[in-house]
Amino acid sequence: MRYCLQILILDEADRMLDEYFADQMKEIIRSCAATRQTMLFSATMTEEVKDLAAVSLKKPVKIFVNNNQTVAFNLRQEFIRIREGREADREAILAALVCRTFHDHCMVFVQTKRTAHRLRILLGLLGVKTGELHGDLTQAQRLESLKQFKDEQIDILVATDVAARGLDISSVKTVINFVMPATMEHYIHRVGRTARAGKAGVSVSLAGEQERKIVKEIVKNAVSSVKNRIIPLDIIEKYRNKVAALEPEIDHVLAEERAEKLLRQTEQQLTSAERKLKGQPAPKQDGPPREWFQTLHERREEKTRLAGEEAAEKKKAKKRKRRGDDDEDDFDPVRYHQEQLKKQKMGAASGGDKKKAKKDADANAESNKTPKQMARERALDELRKVSMVQAKLAKIRNRPTSINATEDSANNGEGSGGGKKNRKKQKNFSRFERDLTDVGSKNVKKLRYDASKKQRMDKVDKRKQSGSKMSSEKLRNKHGLNKQTKGKSFGQKAPKRSPFGGKGKGGGGGGGGGGKGKGGNRRK
Repeated sequence: MRYCLQILILDEADRMLDEYFADQMKEIIRSCAATRQTMLFSATMTEEVKDLAAVSLKKPVKIFVNNNQTVAFNLRQEFIRIREGREADREAILAALVCRTFHDHCMVFVQTKRTAHRLRILLGLLGVKTGELHGDLTQAQRLESLKQFKDEQIDILVATDVAARGLDISSVKTVINFVMPATMEHYIHRVGRTARAGKAGVSVSLAGEQERKIVKEIVKNAVSSVKNRIIPLDIIEKYRNKVAALEPEIDHVLAEERAEKLLRQTEQQLTSAERKLKGQPAPKQDGPPREWFQTLHERREEKTRLAGEEAAEKKKAKKRKRRGDDDEDDFDPVRYHQEQLKKQKMGAASGGDKKKAKKDADANAESNKTPKQMARERALDELRKVSMVQAKLAKIRNRPTSINATEDSANNGEGSGGGKKNRKKQKNFSRFERDLTDVGSKNVKKLRYDASKKQRMDKVDKRKQSGSKMSSEKLRNKHGLNKQTKGKSFGQKAPKRSPFGGKGKGGGGGGGGGGKGKGGNRRK
């Protein structure tokens, strides 16, 4: 298998060098032949593509359909403003949009899997044919949801960002953002599910006060004017009451699903225990066993590394707390077991009533909350998730890059007084790497000028090689002898000579005419 791949195609190239895919990408590239053809595709080309190009490409050619930081020209962008303190109205506004305006071929993007599942149940109870697509579903369930949406068996597809990339569903007319995404790139990919291949499309985004920054950025980069959609207050009130009336049914459905899941897990554990008691081998999976270039230990180490130092410290502290001692070498399992038994006995005697009282208090607090308070908490939880993603992306961007050894050049020996300027110069990339990601109008003009200049130089070289002489007309023009072109300069001006051979300022031939003119004597 190694070194036999001749064509390598990477979709969503701007994500391929993400820290979660870096090791896998390097392993794939190592498995390819050196003479392979590599093609990269993405709707948004970012700075990471330069690293990917350095790793995997030779003499590449870039093709841009349009500017990669704007949405489609035939997309109508609309925003619904959520006033401060009205975050609980998001579900009511979404229900109004789906039930009154966008009845079919609509995708709704949310931030969390839990919200996607809840909205599917809510819209289903309102009589809308709805499906869901998120990470908690198996691959078969995801494909089934997509098939139903494409075959128009369901009208609304509620999805997380797992469906924002790589899906080409030609029939999508509308995209609704229940919560604004974390970055501009995420927004472009989300609304890119509609207005594809020249067709028209609509995107409607619910934007609160915390999301004003990204809305301003979208408006700034918009090709056409951005519209503001206003829903009457009586309509919002009507659907708010509907959602509040359906709340007990939603809770009942969620409780039934949790019970079914728990029962299924218990059955699996019983089956596994029974098989082990009988000494039967585990059932074989369909198809050949899955292979991976990393061992189980390496995968765990990678997961710990990606989780960050804080998670590793928490894990270590938890282990130390469980052992009851900070020193790993002094751990005594017998003493640990005895201490745990003592704690259990004391807890059963005194702490049992406290725990029960605390649980009852929490349950009462949850039950005493109004539907509006619960809806507001759900919306704020969505926004909290978005802010956590933004903070994580900012941390990744500010992370120091790896240091590569480079040869000292003569220009760098000026000492360390240059400061930021010198660092900027050292960080400069090659001309190709700059051209690969710069799609601005200035760079496009420059590329066109370079191409025209190359063509002109090629013509000049051909003329020189063929030995063709300059025509008499061009020679007369050059010397200024034509009446039509008299007084006009052609090419570089040659210095004038004096009648006595003097040249330049203050030249002096003979005859005592050494004035300040260009020649020794002047004709009158």
